[in-house]
Amino acid sequence: MSKIKVKSLVSLTIPIFLELLLITIVGNIDTLMLNHYSDKAVGAVGGISQVLNIQNVIFGFINLATSILCAQFIGARNKKKVQEVITVSLIVNLLLGLLMGALYFGFWELILQKINLPLELVDIGKTYFKLVGGLCVFQAVTLTCSAIMKSHGNPKPMLYVNMGVNILNIFGNGMFIFGWFGMPVLGATGVGISTVVSRFVGCIVGFLVMSKYCHFKFRKKFLKPFPFHIVKNILSIGIPTAGENFAWNVGQLMIMAMVNKMGPTMITSRTYLMLIANFVMTFSISLGHATAIQVGQLVGAREDDEAYRRCINSLKISILLAIVVTGTVVIFKRQIMEVFTKDEAILAASLVVFPFMFVLEVGRVFNIVIINSLHAAGDIKYPMAVGVGFVFLVAVLFSYILGIKFEMGLVGIWIANAADEWFRGIAMWFRWKSKKWKNKRFI
Repeated sequence: MSKIKVKSLVSLTIPIFLELLLITIVGNIDTLMLNHYSDKAVGAVGGISQVLNIQNVIFGFINLATSILCAQFIGARNKKKVQEVITVSLIVNLLLGLLMGALYFGFWELILQKINLPLELVDIGKTYFKLVGGLCVFQAVTLTCSAIMKSHGNPKPMLYVNMGVNILNIFGNGMFIFGWFGMPVLGATGVGISTVVSRFVGCIVGFLVMSKYCHFKFRKKFLKPFPFHIVKNILSIGIPTAGENFAWNVGQLMIMAMVNKMGPTMITSRTYLMLIANFVMTFSISLGHATAIQVGQLVGAREDDEAYRRCINSLKISILLAIVVTGTVVIFKRQIMEVFTKDEAILAASLVVFPFMFVLEVGRVFNIVIINSLHAAGDIKYPMAVGVGFVFLVAVLFSYILGIKFEMGLVGIWIANAADEWFRGIAMWFRWKSKKWKNKRFI
């Protein structure tokens, strides 16, 4: 069999980066625009968004498995199996979206109490939470379509979809925050309405775009007999991966609960810092996703040595990018923070964290690039075991020790998270170098 043609890293990375950047903007545009309304609204939506990240972990484990299986079947030139994987993943994430939405809508009060969100912020953000969380099914379908398009090495069309969603969301936020066109100023509630409407439109358009470019149609022949072997493969990939990501998000919720006890100033400061970190991570994540597409297809085609080389090259580029981007952010930290707020207390709490953000983000690169490559090769359990262990034994434990007991506040929390990223990153490096992932493929 002739060697498979894999798209170049640049041709994959640029549209993925732009798409992720737009997704990040859509995810944070509510916070960005609400800072013109009130800092308390920012704190409320920021805290709630951390909870809502759990849904993306749940959807993400199906999407990751979808990407891996599609990429490996594409590498093996098995079109029928690709169509089966798409069908099953869409059905599963649709059902999960409906279930998660029902849980958010039914137990919102209990959830927000458990993360220690101050009552004044709960009152501000509860309707936003019920809207965005309760209708998360739209996000489930959109993310699935995006994962499918990426696995086909064709991420550009979803970039345009997210551009439209972004523009629509900004327009809707403007109506409900600034009262454009005579609309009522509803603050966080209005932002929730805008987010849900824009995601609904993105869901419909994203599905149509994916169906066109991947030549996909729902066909009974892909469900009769029901492809339980595909479900088994999705779960064998997804459950350990979900465990890894779920542990990280639970860890971050536990850390956020610690921050919530520090008061509204620290809550809002962390919200802005996490927003900046999300933008910084976008560079490395896009390279990680592009590398995973390459590795998955190459492993499916049994070109393991080339897959190994591609990951190492991507890691080098990602480290350099992280140093340049994060270094620039640290240099201009005050100017960046003053875009969000002029509150001196928030600025004082935030600015001291930036040097530690640099250390954390450079260490995070190892995990983003190598873990994506390990997953794409089918090596799932090792990253999960290491990830779960270090999140609780390093990130959470030392956030409590340094941030609470030693009263180092956000600085202590960032140091603990940086240690977690570096220890895990070194472990992932040795795993990739060992090449034990070579016998982990799923096909």
